[in-house]
Amino acid sequence: MSNRRSVLFGMMGAVTLLCAGSRSASARTYMDLAKSLLKKPPNGGRYRPDLESVIVSLTNSYRASEGKKALSPSNDLRNAARAHAADMMANGFIGHKASSGHGFDSRMRYFLGNPTVLPRMGENAARDSQGGPADAAKAKRLFNQWVNSRGHRKSMLSRDYQFMSAGVIESGGDIWAVQIFWANPPQTNLSGGL
Repeated sequence: MSNRRSVLFGMMGAVTLLCAGSRSASARTYMDLAKSLLKKPPNGGRYRPDLESVIVSLTNSYRASEGKKALSPSNDLRNAARAHAADMMANGFIGHKASSGHGFDSRMRYFLGNPTVLPRMGENAARDSQGGPADAAKAKRLFNQWVNSRGHRKSMLSRDYQFMSAGVIESGGDIWAVQIFWANPPQTNLSGGL
């Protein structure tokens, strides 16, 4: 398991302030959206670290069954994954573009400051709204949506990635989940510039 430092909320604010001169109003708007979703989950939602761990475990078990090396779980981009899961829940969509119109690459720019430090990245997103409790069985059903989707499966099995963060939010028994994958760039500390 990775002992890498998490991207902390206060650090995101520092990045926004440091880069304010070079960022557009839409950058600040997306960060404001993400911060508000992380601070107070919408619609009575709550973040589920227990189900995030289930998603990580299922991913690595699946990779092992396919002869692939395990990904190191990391909290470095957990806030980015959680913010996107909460945005999907609050605004009733599943996909890679935020309700603000920001795609994956631009969302990562706001969390990382410079996404080119992680040249290989990917994301999976899904929702399970079938009846029953928001438990490990539901997380597994959601995970199987990714397994059964060629593009999502390809992301989970890619040899290009070394790390993964997961974000899961629950509301009314439904869950929304996001996985973010990346490779460790040479001589770069993910949180070092934040």
